[in-house]
Amino acid sequence: TSGAAVIITGGGGFLGQCLATELLKRKMVQTENQGSVPLTQLILADIFFPPTLQPIIESGLEQGLVVKIMGDISNRAYCDSLLAATTTAPHVSIFHLGAVMSGDGERDFDLCLRVNLHGCMNLLESARQHGSQTGHVPKLVLASAGATIGAGASTDYIRKSDVISDATRATPHTTYGATKACGELLASDYARRGLVHARGLRLPTIVVRAGKPNAATTSCYSSVVREPLAGVPTILPIDAHVKHAVTATRHAVSAMLTLHD
Repeated sequence: TSGAAVIITGGGGFLGQCLATELLKRKMVQTENQGSVPLTQLILADIFFPPTLQPIIESGLEQGLVVKIMGDISNRAYCDSLLAATTTAPHVSIFHLGAVMSGDGERDFDLCLRVNLHGCMNLLESARQHGSQTGHVPKLVLASAGATIGAGASTDYIRKSDVISDATRATPHTTYGATKACGELLASDYARRGLVHARGLRLPTIVVRAGKPNAATTSCYSSVVREPLAGVPTILPIDAHVKHAVTATRHAVSAMLTLHD
């Protein structure tokens, strides 16, 4: 039976749920070389899930189309289990959104390395193993970030006024940014070797995020809009002259799916 299974790490988070909802609405998944096939399984992977997910996801759970698998990607066995759960579909796509955010990454160096670097390596290796065993090389979309690029330090290769392109050398100023840059290089090399059909994109800050602030340093850009609307005081700890790239949820989801297809 021709069908596709999609794995979303960070599937319990805001963006992961928005991506899952759009995939369920589309009902079809673009494969690497066999055109569009039905979505037969959607696996949400995360270390935590809220009590209630978005409505279409809840419906998918009731129908058995959506599966939640709780665990930690820094555990290789957990990553293997995600791929092993896709036995109902020959084609597998992975959207790797799960990560320790920038703020937590600065507070806990070891956790950031364990999840963002070793977790990414685990997922790539699990995907590689799955492709070798089944003969179908998985597709992987890596969610990276603008934190791979920094400016202002004397050791940087760019200035604040420079235009960023794919050729711009990574100059991260945080552990989060460094681990994301490592993930980009690893995904690129796995793709070069044909082990995984990988591609990546650097997501800007997404505004306005629903719910409580997350652990990203840039979550303040959502808070400054969201909290006042709810009558809650908030402080924007950013100088007025700072320019920062933001995007809306629907554009981020559209970009990931366009890149995947």
